[in-house]
Amino acid sequence: MKEIVKRFATGLTTLAFAAALAAPALTYAAGSDKAPLEIKVRVSEKGFFDEKGKPYGGKRMLQIPKDTMVKITFVFGEDLTSLAAGDTHQIALRAEDGWKQETSPLWMMNRESTVSFLAGEKGRTQYRAYCILDCIGMEHLTNLIIQVI
Repeated sequence: MKEIVKRFATGLTTLAFAAALAAPALTYAAGSDKAPLEIKVRVSEKGFFDEKGKPYGGKRMLQIPKDTMVKITFVFGEDLTSLAAGDTHQIALRAEDGWKQETSPLWMMNRESTVSFLAGEKGRTQYRAYCILDCIGMEHLTNLIIQVI
């Protein structure tokens, strides 16, 4: 009987030790499984639009909660009948401190490109998206403001 109790105690000690080692990894995994906030933005010669076709602009900004992982997918939104269907857009996302990310070129053969970032990282409060290529409608592709709230 003493032998069974001794094995049981040894097993519990081993299990407790293993659980103590695994705890930080389990905590990290539980925190990292939160899905990022996913946003799709349609890009065309007329500007930036949400999925329902409403334009973004100075009076209509994207607002993102601070410390939220954000994944913005820019979608080539030119109609096949549009004169701009052969055009190419490439979007840069820039913060006020100079931080910048760029999409790959968007065109008929590459219709989507994604950028990901942590909203508000290093005190950033605002981001601006704009086209960095000389394209049709470039004057309309400067008005997407992302505000950290």
